[in-house]
Amino acid sequence: MKSGGSPRRARANSIRSMPLFFSGRFFLVFGLVSAGLLPTYFVYPGALWMPLAVNGIILMAALVDFVIGASPKKIVVERPLPFPLAVDRSHEIQLEIANRTGQPVSLTIRDDFPEQCRAESYPVKGIVRPGSGARLAYRLTPLERGNGEFGDAHFWVLGRLGLVWKHGKTPAARTMKFYPGLALIERHRLRLSRPQGLDPIRSLVRKGVGSEFDSLREYSFGDDSRLIHWGTTARKGKPVVRVNRLERSQTVFVVLDAGRMMTARVLGRTKLDYGLDAALLLAYAALEIGDKVGLMVVGQDIQAFLAPSSGPGQFGRILDATYALAPKLEEPRFYRALSDLSAKLKRRALVVIFTDLIDERSSEGLLRYSMALIPRHLPLVVAMSDTEVVRIADGIPETMEDLYRQGVAAEMLERREKLIARLGSAGVMVLSTQPERISAAALDRYLEIKTKNRL
Repeated sequence: MKSGGSPRRARANSIRSMPLFFSGRFFLVFGLVSAGLLPTYFVYPGALWMPLAVNGIILMAALVDFVIGASPKKIVVERPLPFPLAVDRSHEIQLEIANRTGQPVSLTIRDDFPEQCRAESYPVKGIVRPGSGARLAYRLTPLERGNGEFGDAHFWVLGRLGLVWKHGKTPAARTMKFYPGLALIERHRLRLSRPQGLDPIRSLVRKGVGSEFDSLREYSFGDDSRLIHWGTTARKGKPVVRVNRLERSQTVFVVLDAGRMMTARVLGRTKLDYGLDAALLLAYAALEIGDKVGLMVVGQDIQAFLAPSSGPGQFGRILDATYALAPKLEEPRFYRALSDLSAKLKRRALVVIFTDLIDERSSEGLLRYSMALIPRHLPLVVAMSDTEVVRIADGIPETMEDLYRQGVAAEMLERREKLIARLGSAGVMVLSTQPERISAAALDRYLEIKTKNRL
């Protein structure tokens, strides 16, 4: 989302272009003097010149304050931005101020941050000593993923008499990427962490449940006797068991629907937002475990494609390819996406398709070509249900209109169940859940597939 051309930003820029503002002290003094001298006009009608003269003196004092005050041109405000900036996570934005005026200055800084953000501890105020620098900070929380446009750093310097604010700015325009899913990943890392302080995502690789040999250790009560390593047991004279781990270097390929069905909103977010968060969490966990992860975004055309890789930087490439995605009112052409996928994937892969299932007509390409992936690959369709449709179907109608809406909702849910049954009967795994629960559900299903060695 870009905010530089909005009416609100335009009005703000026109106000900021003014060279000075009168301070609160000016209006206080001006008001008190006017209120104190105005009664003299009613007693002595010819004495109107007195309050006018005094107010003129105050205005002259403000002009003098503007002339003798510190020059904003000798003040520099820089904004080094942290990277990356994640949606729904609070970031500290530090402002570095250099004062080259030779006198202490009182500053008020109103940074030109993107409109899709919420600021705290703002505006920033502080006093900077002469010939020195200072750091002031505020907190910024991006609310939408995509591109954010930071403008110049605007500030106001209070005059020596405290009557005027002089405007200055430092060029600091910059475009930043607001990444989705990082706060979600952090929450899952904390939830899954272990007391020993080991890497929390890697703790998902539960030793003993996989098929790949990891190490040997002494037998403990409750260990599976089938894991006893008889050769080492005989040599050491005490039971020793194998420790397995989940098989690594397998392939997980994520297909993300960015078409019409993903434009629907649930709890203020599009289904694409929920699907993207779930896809990023799944990709992160798979890469941490050691699997290769690839990505494809499907609309009428292939909007993004990343070949499977487990190398350094793959998660960053996935973020860069998806952070600014927007769903479009067009039918996704799954036949283009899935028809030649087997040729592109040289090894057996878990193909996870994030989409929605509405009716057989709109999902025909998905049905046909996801089935065609079998048996070489293992397809998993992650379908987001519509919370509002379920609520209407399960509600108690009060009017004829409510009854009609309930009938339509029930028919939509019935068609959806038929689609899910058709996919399941063909061997395609289907995970149907509410959008707000999709991230955890998709991750759990992936780990279940890994632990059962289905891939």
